[in-house]
Amino acid sequence: MSCGASMQDEEAVVLGTRQDGLAQVFTQQADFTVATGATLIPFPAVAYDAYADHPSGAASSCTQTLQGIDLPWGSSAPIVNVLAPRASTWVCFMGPGWNRNNTNPLPVKPTILANGEDDLEIAFLRPVSAVGLELLTNNVAQHRVTLTFTDATQEILEDAVLDTNANAFEFVGIQSSKRIRSIFIDTTGGALVNEGIAAIWTAP
Repeated sequence: MSCGASMQDEEAVVLGTRQDGLAQVFTQQADFTVATGATLIPFPAVAYDAYADHPSGAASSCTQTLQGIDLPWGSSAPIVNVLAPRASTWVCFMGPGWNRNNTNPLPVKPTILANGEDDLEIAFLRPVSAVGLELLTNNVAQHRVTLTFTDATQEILEDAVLDTNANAFEFVGIQSSKRIRSIFIDTTGGALVNEGIAAIWTAP
């Protein structure tokens, strides 16, 4: 007869992780990097300097949504491409000093946002076993993440397991027993109040 959670479940709670199908979800960045060995992918040092187009003004720069953003920043051999397939025109880096009334919290470092719907797709040019994200959340903070694996199967992580708070910089880490080819982050209300990605970690 069992009285509550199993020892394995209790350990997962202590580590700030949750199990969901093939993927293990982490809510603490330190636990994620220790468990996976994931490393941070470089973003540009200054948001304004990243691209020549500045449709959002100071402290930001943008590129066309169809082109997306290649990372690591400045690398001749990128491993990640970030797309905003439902945005109207631009996907951008916004940094400190960029001030709009449709983003809360404001970026404290170069952060990826889109012009319009902020659903973001991350394609891994070299498939990964783990990915971590620092998300800038809006007042709704509801997300649905779809993982696509190299064998073309998928797994969907619903908002309850991601456990993100509103108007914050929130960490979500995912480690999978299958190699991940891409992830799609479906946000709620991103067309009205911005959501974005402030950092990305990966493990091969």
